[in-house]
Amino acid sequence: MNLIKINNKKEIARDIISLGSIIFYLLVSARALVGPFWIFFTFLCTSALILIIINFIHKEFEKYIARGIILAIGTSYFYSDLIFTLFAVLVYILMIFSSYYLGNSKIKIIKGIIFGLLSAGAGYFAAVLIFERPWH
Repeated sequence: MNLIKINNKKEIARDIISLGSIIFYLLVSARALVGPFWIFFTFLCTSALILIIINFIHKEFEKYIARGIILAIGTSYFYSDLIFTLFAVLVYILMIFSSYYLGNSKIKIIKGIIFGLLSAGAGYFAAVLIFERPWH
């Protein structure tokens, strides 16, 4: 019985972490493309490109956490809804705890947060620069 509870916790943690997966990132990007929400799509593509470049330079960071913060920031800004933003922040915090619970080191998680923030910032500035207007 105790083993089942432990397995369920790990499965839930993996499910939460999967919100930072490449597949989920592509799903959100495809939705932005179909929208067509070109500014949001540009943000996602630029952020992903910056994250790929960072990955070539420094491989030791939690990539799910990095992609997760890009998605949390991008969707929160795009939807501009307080309730959704609070939900996205809560889910992202759960991603951080889940990543640690699954055995990722604190330093890899912190680097993932920092590199994700850098990528999201670059994506935001690229989107505003290209479209010369805010998202709304």
